[in-house]
Amino acid sequence: SPALHWSHGAAAELARLLVLGGANVQWLPVTYFGQELPPIPPAVHVRLTQHDKPPPLPLVTWGRTDSALEILLTRSLRERPAHAVVHLGVGARGSVNVLWIADCMGSAPIGVLRAAEVVCHRGDLIHATGVACTKFDDAERCRLCCRASRWGRPHRTELLNRSDLLAAGLLAAETVFVETQDDAGLLAASGVPQRSIVADWALQTIAARVL
Repeated sequence: SPALHWSHGAAAELARLLVLGGANVQWLPVTYFGQELPPIPPAVHVRLTQHDKPPPLPLVTWGRTDSALEILLTRSLRERPAHAVVHLGVGARGSVNVLWIADCMGSAPIGVLRAAEVVCHRGDLIHATGVACTKFDDAERCRLCCRASRWGRPHRTELLNRSDLLAAGLLAAETVFVETQDDAGLLAASGVPQRSIVADWALQTIAARVL
């Protein structure tokens, strides 16, 4: 979609709250060509990663990688170590390694996400037939759902790898903020420890955790 992902607006507002709280904030947004960021709060340093277009749905491996962002994040943390790294929109295409990198480099890793975007490669828990889906742990079913054609299907291993790598990244998180208790239940069912999940999406709550 040409529209920005929900995480961009949330990140801009969270950055504003953090600056008001006295933090030095660096924002590393990822956009596609033609997208424009929301207004950037004063005193926020932006380092943008831009790609030409989103990866096609069947290319699952491409959809979970973003080496440009990972290199930028690593260099940023080497130049100026951060107290915390907040990844908004975990699972919504792009790097699965942000929280893991933050943990390895000494920053508190904090995830903010919609559970459907983690457990479902489509991001909405709606099957290709248009019906609601609750069986997100069947890689064979998921690969057929994510096919572009009879021949253009992802391999089931790609979907298993995606799930495993997202789970590994979230295991590194000190806190994972989700919108609802239903989201918390989905994440717990996918293997994320219940103790790290907070069903409170208020940006003021997230800012207080960071500060």
